[in-house]
Amino acid sequence: MKNLFKIAAILALFVAIACSKSEVNEPLIGSIEQLILTSSSDDEVLASTEEITFTITGDDGVNYSSLATLFVNQEEVSGTTFTFSEEGTYEVSASYLGTTSNTLTYNVVDSASITIIVNGTKFLRDQTVAFTLVNGAGEDITDEAVFYIDDTAIAGSQFSSNTVGDFTVYAEYTSAGETFTTEEKSFAVFIPRRKVVVEDYTGSWCGFCPRVAAAILAVQEVTEYTTVVAIHKTSAGSPDPMHFDDFETLEDEYDVGGLPQARIDRSVVWSNPHPITDVTATAGTDTDSAISISSAINGSELTVTANVIYENGSSNGDKIVIYLLEDGILYDQTNYYNDDSSSIYFGLGDPIPDFEHNEVLRDAMTATLGDAIPVTGALETYTKNVSITLPAEYVKENLTIAVMLVDSNNTAYNSQHGHVNEFIDFE
Repeated sequence: MKNLFKIAAILALFVAIACSKSEVNEPLIGSIEQLILTSSSDDEVLASTEEITFTITGDDGVNYSSLATLFVNQEEVSGTTFTFSEEGTYEVSASYLGTTSNTLTYNVVDSASITIIVNGTKFLRDQTVAFTLVNGAGEDITDEAVFYIDDTAIAGSQFSSNTVGDFTVYAEYTSAGETFTTEEKSFAVFIPRRKVVVEDYTGSWCGFCPRVAAAILAVQEVTEYTTVVAIHKTSAGSPDPMHFDDFETLEDEYDVGGLPQARIDRSVVWSNPHPITDVTATAGTDTDSAISISSAINGSELTVTANVIYENGSSNGDKIVIYLLEDGILYDQTNYYNDDSSSIYFGLGDPIPDFEHNEVLRDAMTATLGDAIPVTGALETYTKNVSITLPAEYVKENLTIAVMLVDSNNTAYNSQHGHVNEFIDFE
């Protein structure tokens, strides 16, 4: 008995020591809501070969630099220092435990040349395009240069146009009696095009659901200006492995009854027989907002940055929705159209074996109904950074991102989508 007491005492002492060690200078996991990324340089223009050290701090005041992951142009890098060895534009961010930091942007110039920098590649009508000229040391010599737009000199170093189209710019600079001309760079002025959101409330057990899938395929054959989301619901008698966990939130908000159900721009019922013109009437029309998406997967961590720009500014109650979708999921689909010769699913069986389910909603990276967009002025850009840890069963090569802009009534007014690890520009 005495030996048992001694063993218990030793174990208790061991646990106490282990606990005390784990409490020393260890940040609280999951206790941060914001990461702040700073660097050793205040300059946005850097000479090539320049090394920068980054610091990552949580909103709890703890330095997470040794724990967080640093990303340069969406690619993971080791440590907290980075040498920008090649000319170009670089975006640097950090992530830790699903929290993504702010993004720092650097323009890196060749240390042996004079470089013109344009503050973007696509601009809205009347949006200011700014040009900067730097020498090989990264010094700003803009005030000493003359800039040419489509071979015509302009006053100053800024340009805007009410006319859409593609433009080129270069600069001339005189030093010691010798005139230097930079290489040309291109940019575009555009009018945003609206992408209509089409949502398919469906289930693999739902025999009538293939008719909505067929209607969506018909729409996609005639327009590229749609963002499709398939929202699966499980059934008590027939579970659906693609079930979206927060289905009930959407069901309640948009009054979704028995399946199948389809919605246009979230809140407009797309009734049977689902006329294509209900979608194409607004798909691709001019609008006043645009969305770009950049995303990357490193290991099991997915990071997404969505940029939103408005011609006339945001409205009160506007929100942004970011969804993770997956294509190419093979799973049997109940099919009540197996004997309907007018259906594209005629004769494929009931159920259709290994039916290919696409645009399947896997996760909401924002709140399901969206996160609030702060007041954003005309021709200003709002940026949203999100990240999640991917479950092992997701096929990374088949993942896409869908971004929606919705108003105070939860009706979508524009959207954008694209594959992960690809940059989707404003359009």
